[in-house]
Amino acid sequence: MDILGSIAGFVVFLPFALVISTIIAIVDPGPIFYRQERIGKNGKKFLLWKFRTMRVHQPSDVGQLTAGSRDPRITSFGYYLRILKLDEVPQLWNVMKGEMSLVGPRPEVERYVRLYDDRQKRVLQLRPGCTDISVIRGHFHDDALLDDHQHDPEQYYISTIMPRKLDHNLYYLEHQSLLLDLKILTGTMMLLIGIRKNQSVMEGH
Repeated sequence: MDILGSIAGFVVFLPFALVISTIIAIVDPGPIFYRQERIGKNGKKFLLWKFRTMRVHQPSDVGQLTAGSRDPRITSFGYYLRILKLDEVPQLWNVMKGEMSLVGPRPEVERYVRLYDDRQKRVLQLRPGCTDISVIRGHFHDDALLDDHQHDPEQYYISTIMPRKLDHNLYYLEHQSLLLDLKILTGTMMLLIGIRKNQSVMEGH
């Protein structure tokens, strides 16, 4: 499913990718793609691909974590790519290479993975994914949450957002199935076209 899904998505999205690439180059000349080292299955490092949404020359007085929609490092076009999650589409290349799955825990950078406790480290048994339960649960609209905690967005992410995401990922680890994957993929696609389902794919949560 990963291979067929990523190839199909790549072919379908290619014309849009060419348009997006052109606009990125016009709005803020520089690299089209952004690559960042993330931690994958069993702690293996890999380079995650995204469309670049941040300015080439960034303000020096802003921290590393993206501080919500008001972050001055994000370009005007990059803001909409993030809202629509289109910046994530190049990760289909990671899926085709076998570094990611269509569904699985969103991969973190190493410095956050180092903060995992023994229970949370169990998520590293899974191949990271392009989407997961936390995306469709609606709890992790990072831009809105971090906008409300701009005094220390990174601490809020570490203390509140990240543990909740990991709880969802641990649920997925214990209940993973083809049916659950299809529910997550369907829910993600519905979010992308603006349809919101209220019911959870996590029974009892």
